[in-house]
Amino acid sequence: MNLAPDRLIAVINVMTAALGISFPLHLGAGGQSTVPGRDLFADGAVGRIRLEILAQGLESLRSDPRQYVRATLREGTNVFQDIAVRLKGSSSFRRLDDKPAFTVNCAHFSARQRFHGLSKIHLNNSAEDPSYLNEKLGSELFRAAGVPAPRASHAWVELNGRKLGLYVLKEGFAEEFLAQHFQRTDGNLYEAEAERASDVTQPLKRNSGSGNPDGSDLQRLAAAAQEPDASRRWTALGDVLDMDRFLSFMTTEVLSGHRDGYCLARNNFRLYHDPVSDKFVFLPDGMDQLFGRPDFPVQPHMAGLVAKAIMEIPAGRRAYRERLTNLLTNSFTIEALTNRVREWSAAMAPNLTRAEARMFQREATDLCERIRQRVLDVSRQLATPEPALVQFQNSSAGLGGWIPVDAAADAKLEKTVSSGRPALHIQAGSRAVASWRTKAWLEAGRYRFEGLARTAGVKPAASGRNHGASLVVWGRKTSGTRMLAGDSDWTKLQVEFEVSERETQVEFVCLLRGGEGNAWFDVDSLQLVRLEPKDE
Repeated sequence: MNLAPDRLIAVINVMTAALGISFPLHLGAGGQSTVPGRDLFADGAVGRIRLEILAQGLESLRSDPRQYVRATLREGTNVFQDIAVRLKGSSSFRRLDDKPAFTVNCAHFSARQRFHGLSKIHLNNSAEDPSYLNEKLGSELFRAAGVPAPRASHAWVELNGRKLGLYVLKEGFAEEFLAQHFQRTDGNLYEAEAERASDVTQPLKRNSGSGNPDGSDLQRLAAAAQEPDASRRWTALGDVLDMDRFLSFMTTEVLSGHRDGYCLARNNFRLYHDPVSDKFVFLPDGMDQLFGRPDFPVQPHMAGLVAKAIMEIPAGRRAYRERLTNLLTNSFTIEALTNRVREWSAAMAPNLTRAEARMFQREATDLCERIRQRVLDVSRQLATPEPALVQFQNSSAGLGGWIPVDAAADAKLEKTVSSGRPALHIQAGSRAVASWRTKAWLEAGRYRFEGLARTAGVKPAASGRNHGASLVVWGRKTSGTRMLAGDSDWTKLQVEFEVSERETQVEFVCLLRGGEGNAWFDVDSLQLVRLEPKDE
């Protein structure tokens, strides 16, 4: 049987799909097969996309932005009609008449239609990433670590003739994406619920898959993560979770400071149940805010149940630490990462105006500096022996080792003496937030963080809320929070919190949030108190 190349490719795709196996092939120049979307995501690629939506569709997007409407997509002389478009985003969400972000589904209304071989793409407005590079950098870091991640590039976007500007063009979690990383694409693909924390113990939205629709596969993963016996839990998780990939997923989130992902926030992730291995693989998403805080702890409080379950197991912590060190050495080198950012920035320049190129260069330089600081701080943390658990005497323990964090250029943080007391002093700056911080290792239990503070002339900033001086336990739910503002004499502040992990590092913060004014925290009074367990 002699078939034309395009017909042969179509026959192969149909046959493999019928067997539950999918390796979508497409033809490039000369009739050679190519990876879908390869040209879209080449370094320096900047597409030009024009979207056209009729008046009825525009009104629908204004009233119900998450519902698909029909549209036409134009790219040069190529015209894609009857595609589906809707708005997307959570904190980055913008209304239609602003600079909205879009999900473009080419196959929603026309099953065979593809854009550069892809059935779905996203056009992200990068509202929270002025460098427009975090998503691309994050994608490359996860894939270098062996974790499947959508590719990203850039595009100029117009809507009905209105120039919206530069966007991040991102690959969708569709069949073509799965086929690049898995032998079969018919497993259940789950998505975290939008705008709220989600975990494997909750019903997750199933995007695709021919697996059991009742969520029984998720229930197996949740049960393994909640196994009370540590040794049995490690074995149970290994039976249902691709542990090797998850360790890389977890450590890459921490190394890159992806604080809005699964492990640290139970947000921005996908979960694929691979039918071949019968195991789950976590996939990263929403990587527009990376490398934000250089000193973020390498062994932080994990919010995601699966991450927390692993870190509570000695074998899990050892495996995590080994993977962290390995990735830092092989993937997170300052020279390699900053060179990539500079290469992307230089490749973008011909597509920008002179002013845009200068802005882009400034943001790229800032990202390079954040990368440098993060890698250096992680190296410092790993070189420091893990501290021992806090030792309490009569249920209390002092806290030391305070360091200044988040100081604006015009803020002032110093160790001084106030009213005869050794004190941590903060004078507010223009950024309105500054703090002193320290960390300590605690075992499971209930605690109170307390100390004395006083303020002088503390006034609210122009924006934001919860202004004043306070004590904070970073990333944990607390009760009893109080904030001092205006002028106040020495006042006892205290917050209660709970540690559910067997052993974990907790960060403590003496915080001032305000537009102007001063705060002092009495060093000798800052302490932890171990509380009795609550009555069941």
